Amino acid sequence: MKTIALFFGGLSNEAEVSIMSAQNVVKYFDYRRYKLILIYWRKEDRRFYIIKNLSNLRVSSKNRLAVEDFSKYFDIALLMTHGRYGEDGVLQAVLESQNVKYCGGRVLGSAVCMDKVLCKNLITAAGWRQAKYSVLDFRAASETELKKEKQKINQTFNYPLYIKPANSGSSVGISKIEKPSQFLSAIKEALKHDTKILVEEGFVHPREIEVAVLGNEELIISHPGELRLVKDFYDYKDKYKNGETQLIIPAQVTVAQAKEIKFLAEKVYRLTGSQGFARIDFFIAKNKVYINEINTLPGFTDISMFPMLMMNEGMSYKELLNKIIALAY
Repeated sequence: MKTIALFFGGLSNEAEVSIMSAQNVVKYFDYRRYKLILIYWRKEDRRFYIIKNLSNLRVSSKNRLAVEDFSKYFDIALLMTHGRYGEDGVLQAVLESQNVKYCGGRVLGSAVCMDKVLCKNLITAAGWRQAKYSVLDFRAASETELKKEKQKINQTFNYPLYIKPANSGSSVGISKIEKPSQFLSAIKEALKHDTKILVEEGFVHPREIEVAVLGNEELIISHPGELRLVKDFYDYKDKYKNGETQLIIPAQVTVAQAKEIKFLAEKVYRLTGSQGFARIDFFIAKNKVYINEINTLPGFTDISMFPMLMMNEGMSYKELLNKIIALAY
C-alpha cells in the first residue's frame, strides 16, 4: 500500500485556507487504497512536521521531518499548500530535488501560473481575449518609469479598476476601486503581499465563470460553473468565511459559450504547462468570453468550486482525490 503525504500549511498568507482544504482531504480520503500521513509546513520556523491529526498542530523536534528524509516516509506528495512557496514551484522544486512524486503542476508551470503578470503576458502573446491590464513593478522599475505608467493608467483606463498583487491567491490583497482617489490606498494594500502589482480594467456587471480541468495528456474538462456575487467581487471573506456567493453548477450559458470556454480552458492549460489539475477562471461581459486566470492548486474546502465542478461530472470527492493521486509523477 502506497503512502500519501498530505502537505498543508505553508508560508503564504493562504495557510488558513490550506488547512481547510486539508480537512476535506482527510474526510474523503480513500484509506482502503492508500495510507495517509499529514505533513504540516509550519510558517513560524519554515520546517516540516509529521502530525497525527489536524485538530492538534503542536509540534516538537521529535516529529520534525527533514527534506532529505521525505522519500523514507512517503511515496507521493499531495499538495494543499495554496499561495506563495507552496503553489509557485518552490515546494515542487524541493520535492523534485528529492526525486519524490507529487500531484499537480510542475516547477515551471506552477511559477508561471502563480505570477498573474507572466500568465497574462503569455495569454496576450497567444492572442486570446482578456481584460486590459498594466503592471507596476516596484522592485524592477525606476521612480520615473512607475510615474509614467501610473499616468498612462490614469489617462487610458476606465474605472472600475482591480489592483492585485501579482503573486497571491484567494483574493488576498485585491482591491476594487471606483475613482482615482482610491488608487494609492489600493496600491499600498497590494504591496503588503508583493512588489509587482497588476492593475486590471474591470468590466461592468460581468458574469464570473469557472472550469475545472483534470489530467496530464488526456483531459477531463468540466462544464462551466458560475459565481453569482452579492457584492463587488469574490473576496477572501466570502470565499472562505461568509459563504454568501451563490455557486451555480452548471452555469446557464449558451452551447456556443460553453464550447468556447472549454476550448480556451484546454488551450490555457496546455499553454502554461499545467499538469494534474487546475481551475481556470473566465468572465462573460457583453456576451464575450474573457480569460481571467488559472489556479494550479485550487481550494478543496466545502465551498470550493473545483471539487463541486468535478462532482457535477459524476465524480465523487473520493474518486476525484484518487484520480489526482494517480496522475502524480
